[in-house]
Amino acid sequence: RTMVSLGCLRWPSRGTHGEGFSLIEILMVLVVIGFVTKMVAYSFDGGAEEELEKQALRLHTTINMASEFAILNQVELGFHLDQDTFEFLVFDGDKWVTFDREKLFAPIKVDERFKLTLNLDDLAWAQDNLLEQSNWRELMSGGDEDSLLELQKLKIPQVLILSSGEVSAFQLIYELKEEREPQYFIEGEFMAPVKFRMEPE
Repeated sequence: RTMVSLGCLRWPSRGTHGEGFSLIEILMVLVVIGFVTKMVAYSFDGGAEEELEKQALRLHTTINMASEFAILNQVELGFHLDQDTFEFLVFDGDKWVTFDREKLFAPIKVDERFKLTLNLDDLAWAQDNLLEQSNWRELMSGGDEDSLLELQKLKIPQVLILSSGEVSAFQLIYELKEEREPQYFIEGEFMAPVKFRMEPE
């Protein structure tokens, strides 16, 4: 019977590959992680941009529908932007009140990822707008300083949407809070419908 001495057995030694990853393998993993991170970031940004465009188009359409409603029903409308809430108003014959008669024109809360800005100053087309020429905000107060101060405490429209189809000059800018592009512009010059454009095109 053959006897085998344990001292003669040799166990396979652990090579360098058994102790960890090689430099090339580590680099490959880092490349894959970087690629996946970029793809995830692109996916989130792309989703926000798509939602921004959708909300900007919806607001543009809603403003034009409000103008059509004002013409068909011979009522005076307007809108007011306060912080992150866009609200339609209607003149009830005595004062301006929230226009909540139609669900379509309910107040709009701006998504926290986006920024909505109302620009009323230094608009190139404002000088040709008859409402701006008449200085309607001052006329609404009766020209009295005390009345104007009292009026400012109330909720009044920053932009008029009249039953005649006229709108006072305005520019709304819809954009991402963290990025300067893209920007969506909703612009009222004199008569409805209001315009819509994007930068960069």
